[in-house]
Amino acid sequence: MVSLTRRQVEDLCSFVENRIAADGCDHTHRFSRAWAESTAVDWDDLLDLLEGHGSYCDCEVVTNLPEEIALTTKVTEPTAADGDPWRLPKASDDPLRRAFSRWIVCDAKVGRNTHASHGELLVPAPFGAEPRKPTRKSVNFFIGCETGLPTEVGVVAECPPISPETFAHRVRAAGVAELQKFGAREAVFTLSSVADLPASVPVGTHFLDLRGVAGKGEFLRVHKIFLRR
Repeated sequence: MVSLTRRQVEDLCSFVENRIAADGCDHTHRFSRAWAESTAVDWDDLLDLLEGHGSYCDCEVVTNLPEEIALTTKVTEPTAADGDPWRLPKASDDPLRRAFSRWIVCDAKVGRNTHASHGELLVPAPFGAEPRKPTRKSVNFFIGCETGLPTEVGVVAECPPISPETFAHRVRAAGVAELQKFGAREAVFTLSSVADLPASVPVGTHFLDLRGVAGKGEFLRVHKIFLRR
């Protein structure tokens, strides 16, 4: 496990941003790793922390890593289901009933720890869900709606126009125990997260843990990622 102080987070982001401005981002963590080596921070632990906050390459470190707070690699432990197991951002409460034409599926050739079936519909795992096959402890994962198996990286795919209510019913009807509380609100969040992304774009999911002077909160994200080569 690694912990970064607020000053270290700011220093990392500044270091990476300056190096990108000079040499560009090649969609790896080469500058973040250079910073870790120069400051004696364990690289493997730092990588888990970065990916746990949606930073899958150097440019995502600059854009996704919150600089105003200290960060700690967090191992998610199973917890009892509560009233909001997906811990959605407040914006997800807004009613949205239009049809969507993008959803997330498994691509057997993309990412690591890909256990769902190729082409299987994926949704983010709720907070505290135990993966049925190995995944990294530092990141959240998608669950296959037919097999119930975890997958760390999904891809955007075109689909026939579907309403959030119909999508939620389809997810629950497959019978996966962890997804039986998946409703229209969760469907709106999941479908709207990829609605404007092109097909075949890889996406990840994680719980963003924000702690600062304004309070704290932990919210689900689905976001475009760049895969390391």
